[in-house]
Amino acid sequence: LNMVDACLWLNPDIFYHGVVYAHSKLSIPYLKKVITYAKSKGINGGYPQLSWSIWKHMAVNKMLLAEDLAWSYFEMFLTLRDVTADERIQQAELEQQSIEAGDSLSYRQRVSVPTLQFVLFLYIQQSNKMSLRKSVMVDEWPGYSPRSVDGLSGKSDGSSNLDEQKHNTFIQANLSQILELLSEGFKAEISVESTLHADVVKALGFIVQGKLPKQAAVSSIYDIAVKHRVQAKSGFMKTSGNFSIRTFESWFQTSLSQNPYGLSSCITGGVKLRWVTATLKNQEQTRKKPRIVTNSPSAPSGHKIVFFTQCSNQTIARQTETLRGSYVKLHRCHKAYIYLLSPLKSVSIEKCTGSTFALGPVATCIRVVSCQNITIIAPCRSIMITGSEDVTLYITTPTQPIISSDNTASHEEPPVTFAPYNTFYPDLERHLAEVGLTISPQTDKWKTPICVGNMDEDTLFRTMPPSDFYLFSIPFKFPLEGTDQSVTTEIPGGLPLEYSQAVKSKQRAIERWKRALRDSTMTKEERTSFQFLVEEKFKEWLKETGNQQQLDDLLPPSAKISNSSY
Repeated sequence: LNMVDACLWLNPDIFYHGVVYAHSKLSIPYLKKVITYAKSKGINGGYPQLSWSIWKHMAVNKMLLAEDLAWSYFEMFLTLRDVTADERIQQAELEQQSIEAGDSLSYRQRVSVPTLQFVLFLYIQQSNKMSLRKSVMVDEWPGYSPRSVDGLSGKSDGSSNLDEQKHNTFIQANLSQILELLSEGFKAEISVESTLHADVVKALGFIVQGKLPKQAAVSSIYDIAVKHRVQAKSGFMKTSGNFSIRTFESWFQTSLSQNPYGLSSCITGGVKLRWVTATLKNQEQTRKKPRIVTNSPSAPSGHKIVFFTQCSNQTIARQTETLRGSYVKLHRCHKAYIYLLSPLKSVSIEKCTGSTFALGPVATCIRVVSCQNITIIAPCRSIMITGSEDVTLYITTPTQPIISSDNTASHEEPPVTFAPYNTFYPDLERHLAEVGLTISPQTDKWKTPICVGNMDEDTLFRTMPPSDFYLFSIPFKFPLEGTDQSVTTEIPGGLPLEYSQAVKSKQRAIERWKRALRDSTMTKEERTSFQFLVEEKFKEWLKETGNQQQLDDLLPPSAKISNSSY
């Protein structure tokens, strides 16, 4: 039987969106105690599934973590698990039922996670901390200051390659330690010095994927390792169902490579998309050509990527199959207005300035890194903000937003402003169902972030005053998707009362203004003169705020929004 070489790579979702905070207590000694204690509890909430109540006991009482942080780790792990939209909705219904029963936290008692996978997830929280100094020196992440847009490197794929290499290096350098950690609970069953329990390899499947030559489907590392044509290299022993630890480790080290469906591969070998709807009249910064690429034609389901870079002074509006279920990365976009109104898998917004992003429902996470003066409008399962300033979020989310302490205050204002989700479009509710997101005022956590790091949380965020709140109108129409022609005609779940009242107050003020004009005793000439003065003031305001450019951009000479893929 001819042996074959497998291609293994790290699951980018876990490393791009799952690294929350490297708490000092997430060290090897403490994580070994987590496994030992969980194993001692067995099927009663310890092993193979770890319940929230047992994790909470260990995290809060033994490791002295704040309960909110302990739950954030648990919740982020649940967010990143590969489950169906229906399962997501069932989880949301459990929480809703708990709230209606008068105990908003009781649903947590019914939630559990695979123990070894969760401990591995906790371990990789260190991956950011261990490489932080090096990454700041090389690519200035996450300490990069977004002010210096002019001085940015012209290479758009540098940080992507560095991130992937950094993650691979971290796992390869610490593989022995990882295997030793995950084997902690099996010392009484096998000789862990020579034998690797099958459950450890299965747990690695949370962060490691792969495929065999000429195989299109992506498989877990365990499914690959037990294939007949791989067993001799992977160290799988059919008699026991376990692995030779030395053989497995050697096979893993030589097989781990660049992700063929990852961001770096997409940037270098993806298909270019011509998605620029229009270019603003102000040509500042446009010497750097915008680039939009995707691996959608070749990537299997769940691995699609759409990458935007240097989209400056542009408006882009799309609702397409290419975006549906994709990981979207928006990189170095400056003074851009980007509308991506399809159900998305996850989104990274990195090193962007002065831009507005209106997004369709995001199934897992939005991650904002090193941005300045941006606005995000989106329903999402989770959102994380790091190394940024002057970020305004109009969101609805069932999980607590995560803000790191390295965000920077601007003009004595906190770096992040939270406001309720403020828009809708015809396919919104259909897209929400597709990604398993529900919007409920009782479970919406848009204004209750958790702040990680050493800083007073009052300096990290603020809630937008209702008087500053406005609704946002999507200035494009797309053809309805599918045969079901039902449309969303209002914000799902409605607005919080104080914001709804503020919007109605503004609407009443407009009506009073119109009525005052109607009832005025001005002559025809006076009305014409008055109208001219009002229009001039309005044009002045448009110019001062920069909104004139956006209005001009909405009328490109020949741009027709379609529902085509490319």
